[in-house]
Amino acid sequence: MAAVYVDRDAVRIELRWWERIFAAQRKRLVIPLSGILDARHVDRPTRHSATPGARSGLVVTGVVKIGRWGIGTRTALFVSVRRSVPALRLTVDKPTAEQLGYDAILVSTPQVDQLVDALASVP
Repeated sequence: MAAVYVDRDAVRIELRWWERIFAAQRKRLVIPLSGILDARHVDRPTRHSATPGARSGLVVTGVVKIGRWGIGTRTALFVSVRRSVPALRLTVDKPTAEQLGYDAILVSTPQVDQLVDALASVP
């Protein structure tokens, strides 16, 4: 499972080797705090409502999803989620999306509530 960190200027998502396969071999995703439009807690991240559209990635139905979702929709979404772990959903602005290649990131992490609180307190 990816590790998520918030520091004074960015959110850093460190990917495991199996997640890198579906993220263009990137070791990490770095999202500047200034580019984050919204940060939310997603309780059931493997549900279709959390990951709409076609995909390019790995799915074990109802258990795990890793890869790019939203193909055929307006939102390109990087997903690395597990059924039993809530997720952090970050929606980013257009310049950040162009840099990352994703409009939103959905990553399972046990610390989702602390991360959402930390991001809410950022000016």
